[in-house]
Amino acid sequence: MIRNDYYAINLDGEIVILDLRSNCFHFLDKEQTVAMDNYVNGSSTFDSKLDDYTFLFDKSLKSSNIIKYDDIEGIDNYSWSDVSHFINKDVQDINIKDKIFIVIIYFILFTGKDYFFKQKINLLKFLKKNTKVVNNNLDYVNSAANFIHHISSRLPFNLKCLENSLILAYFLTFKKYNFNLKIGVQKYDFLSHAWIEVDDIVVSDMPDLSKKLAIILAI
Repeated sequence: MIRNDYYAINLDGEIVILDLRSNCFHFLDKEQTVAMDNYVNGSSTFDSKLDDYTFLFDKSLKSSNIIKYDDIEGIDNYSWSDVSHFINKDVQDINIKDKIFIVIIYFILFTGKDYFFKQKINLLKFLKKNTKVVNNNLDYVNSAANFIHHISSRLPFNLKCLENSLILAYFLTFKKYNFNLKIGVQKYDFLSHAWIEVDDIVVSDMPDLSKKLAIILAI
C-alpha cells in the first residue's frame, strides 16, 4: 500500500515518514495517523485528511509496513551535526590504500551531496545483498570511522551523521564486512540520526544512542 521509497513509523500515535525520493521527512498528526492506519489496513476508504499524501500510496502493493513504537524515550536538544566527539581510540591504523579508497568514496558520494539520496540508499542495498561477508575486524572498522571523521574536518563538504555513515557503509561493503546502517528518529524536538553497527555493536558513536531512538530504516 505504501510505495517502496517511503518508510513509515508510528511514534506514540503520530506517523513519521522518511522520504528517500526527496531526502526529507513527512509528519502526520493524530487524526491523519488514524486515517492512514485505517486506510492501509483496509478498514476504511481513503480519507480527505490524507489529500496531501496521495503520493505515498500504491494500491497494487499489499503490505503497509508501518512499525509502531510506544513510549520511545528520545533525547532532547541533541546535536547530530558534530559526531567527532564519538571517536574511539585507534587500536590499529588502516593501510594507505584504504585511506585513498575512503577519500575516493567521499568525493563520489558527496559531490552534490544533497541529491540522489534514494539512489545512494538503493545502490547500497543492492551491493550489500550481493556481497559475501568475510571480514569482522571491529578494531579496523573503528579506525576507518575515525579516519572519515579526521578527513571530514579538512575536506570541503560539511559531513553530518548520515554522510559519515554512508561513506563508512560503502567502504565496509566493498571490504566485505557484516554491518547494518540504521536511521533513527525522535519526535519532540524532532531529530534524526544515522549510525553503523557491526555484529550489533555501534561503531564510532554513542553506544546507547540507538536504544533511545525509533529505527525507521535499517540496511
